[in-house]
Amino acid sequence: MRIRLFATALLLAGSSGSVWGQASQMCTPYLVGSGPTGQGLLQRVAPGVYHQFISGGADRVHIRCEGQSTTVEADSLAWYQDLNRLDFVGRVEFRDSTATLTSNSARYFPASERLEAYGDVRLEDQTTRSVLTGPNLTYYRAVPGIRDETELFATQRPTVEYRPVGAAEDDPYLIRGERVRLRGGSLAWAGGGVTIDREKFRARADSAELDFAAGHGLLIRRAEAIGSDSTRYEIRGERLAFRIEEGELNWVQAQREAQALSTEWVALGDTIEFNISRNRIQSGTVWGDSSRATARSARQVIVADSLAIDAPDQVLTEIRGFGTSRATTQPEGLPDEAADWIEGDTLVARFGEVGEGRRGLVMVRATWVAKALYHIYGLAPGGEPAINYSRGRRITAYFKGDMLERVDVVELADGVYLEPVGKRKQ
Repeated sequence: MRIRLFATALLLAGSSGSVWGQASQMCTPYLVGSGPTGQGLLQRVAPGVYHQFISGGADRVHIRCEGQSTTVEADSLAWYQDLNRLDFVGRVEFRDSTATLTSNSARYFPASERLEAYGDVRLEDQTTRSVLTGPNLTYYRAVPGIRDETELFATQRPTVEYRPVGAAEDDPYLIRGERVRLRGGSLAWAGGGVTIDREKFRARADSAELDFAAGHGLLIRRAEAIGSDSTRYEIRGERLAFRIEEGELNWVQAQREAQALSTEWVALGDTIEFNISRNRIQSGTVWGDSSRATARSARQVIVADSLAIDAPDQVLTEIRGFGTSRATTQPEGLPDEAADWIEGDTLVARFGEVGEGRRGLVMVRATWVAKALYHIYGLAPGGEPAINYSRGRRITAYFKGDMLERVDVVELADGVYLEPVGKRKQ
């Protein structure tokens, strides 16, 4: 049945006895237009209960919430009075004061101010320009008396391009997961193979909680954070807590079976945390209850109850060990029994240039009940080393290049020196 726009408008926006009389007081939709070739059908399904169907014909169907800026456009719509539901089909466009949304079809429930969108869904925040895309979305509008903040739910692995205040417009956080929930302009939850990507940062986990307004987040189960610039770092754990300031990551803590990897070192412990600036690690701490804190390179291993790491711009300069600390150096190409070690209640290891383009250990100091065992080469034929075992209040070992250069033992010094069997070099 072909109907005129004027008659249709009267039908939809009439008195309380019309089919729109049961609509939510928060949004009273009315028909703005359906085009000169539009068609409509009104069905009575029960006394006082109607279903209505409208096609825009060559034009579009236009709906507006009375007294609001909220509008919906589609190729056609259906109104089910008994369900208090509007269905929109074909090139749906929804706009309100906070967001714009497009999809292939949509359902709107005025009583709960809920919009369900399906097929090629795209929602853009009007203020932050954050964007959600995916196969479906449930959008709960912020309406006084119903809910204070907008809420969004999406499944089937949607993508969120989140742009927090202060972050670069062309470098959003790309959040993906099997399920995503957003609240207001700053809260997000994601579950099922969650990934968070930026130009110089990536994160993975089974689930994530993000609060961009407060500047913190949490990655849960099989979590990892990866810095992808030239210095590259990786931090892993069953849980990763992190903080963000002005849109940039500035602190991360890995908990339970924690690991941290850089180009020079690997750190292991129950808990590892790092301070980050300019997308690079600056300093960190490692500790644990079920396992001891460990830092390992190609030739050195440092173990303690806890470790403090200084690495400005991700260049390792110092590691401090606390609580029965030990540093072990393994000479390249030699068996484990040829390793040198030094230990004490506390330990300081410093790193610097050891050759052209290479960095390594230059000094290590153990204090308070300090002990050291090291090998001295070149004293006997056949290359067998002498062995020196020392004790003292403080022991300091100095390295030159890749070789031990000198060992100083201070206060309460004693020890044992053993030469290999054979004639000593003169």
